[in-house]
Formats: sequence, structure tokens, C-alpha cells
Amino acid sequence: MEKIGGRPNRQNDSQTPILRNAGLYLGVAFELPGTIIGGLVVGYFLDEYFRTSPWLLISLTALAFVGAFVRLVRWVKFFVRNRNGSNGPQSDHSD
Repeated sequence: MEKIGGRPNRQNDSQTPILRNAGLYLGVAFELPGTIIGGLVVGYFLDEYFRTSPWLLISLTALAFVGAFVRLVRWVKFFVRNRNGSNGPQSDHSD
């Protein structure tokens, strides 16, 4: 372990592979329902503003479901690619 200023440098040890993977899984767990809830909330408030209830709520929620499904497919491809050992750039999961 490298010492900086008389103290051990723990920055390299703070992000073990288990913690990095847990962070990715947690990100997926919040991203998917967050997308759907965001569509619901935006649709509700736009319906209230334009007095078009329930059409914008339904359409934006459906659009949010499609967006969440697309993101889920991309996350699955990212995790399969990493599991097979062909680690590309880490930014691939945000395609």
C-alpha cells in the first residue's frame, strides 16, 4: 500500500470490484422505476396544466415504460459483455 503524507493511500482499496458491481446494480434498481415514475409525474402535471386528463398521463407513462425497457436491454447487454470477459470502455453502459 502506497503511503501519502505518512498515511496509507486507501483510495485504491475503497473501490473493490464487489462495491463497483453493487453500485451498478443499485443504479439499475433506481433508474428503471425512476423513469416510469418520472413519466407518471410529468404526465399528471401536464394533464393538470393543459386540462387533457388522462391522455398525457397515459401517453407519457407508456413512453416511460418503453424507455425503461430500452435501458434494461442495454444494461443486460453491458452485464453480459462484462461477464464474458470482454471488458470494453466503462462508459458503454450509458449507450
